[in-house]
Amino acid sequence: MTNKNENWVRLESVIRWANMTTNYFGRYIGLARSENLYQIKAGKNGISQNLARRIVEKFPELSVGWLLTGEGDMFSKGSTNGRIPFFDCDVVGRGLLRLDEIKPDYRMNIPTIEDCDYAFRSYDVAMSNEIAVGSILFLKKTAVEAIIPGGMYVVICPKYIILRKVRLITSADGSLTLVLEPANAGFDSITVKLDDVKEIYRVVANLQLY
Repeated sequence: MTNKNENWVRLESVIRWANMTTNYFGRYIGLARSENLYQIKAGKNGISQNLARRIVEKFPELSVGWLLTGEGDMFSKGSTNGRIPFFDCDVVGRGLLRLDEIKPDYRMNIPTIEDCDYAFRSYDVAMSNEIAVGSILFLKKTAVEAIIPGGMYVVICPKYIILRKVRLITSADGSLTLVLEPANAGFDSITVKLDDVKEIYRVVANLQLY
């Protein structure tokens, strides 16, 4: 019989791999409240089939069997874990919004790069002092709560996708605003309300090809 504490060990591994907080993870997979996750942490509940289904719907590379029983591997057969899908197109194009429609040009295996989800090109002149035009960016989907101030991110909003350094500021009413800063002079900073951010990806590494 599976130890309930082992359920939390597996669930916590997934939450850390997704680079999310427990509360954000709960919202991301569609839970009205994250209380069920904390019940698993306390050892009061196990991972139900419904919860496992919700998780795999959002993260199809994960194994349902492993989530439920701990048997086998965390990632399902055919998972791209360890082989990064590379799309040879501009990261600020529409590719990140069409991942279910387009196929990667090829898959990269670079052991020295930390766990990430996708790789795209960057042709953004506003960031060229730090990321050379034509470089390959390695991206990891993350939560706003996990933003590292001054870090490089790809931010997806309803009207645009943009690569910038990100800072967080708190307004007088307590709401959060993202300040998107260019690396090069001549380009303006942009402020974005937290509610306008659809998705955000951290740039975990970049590769310049000579």
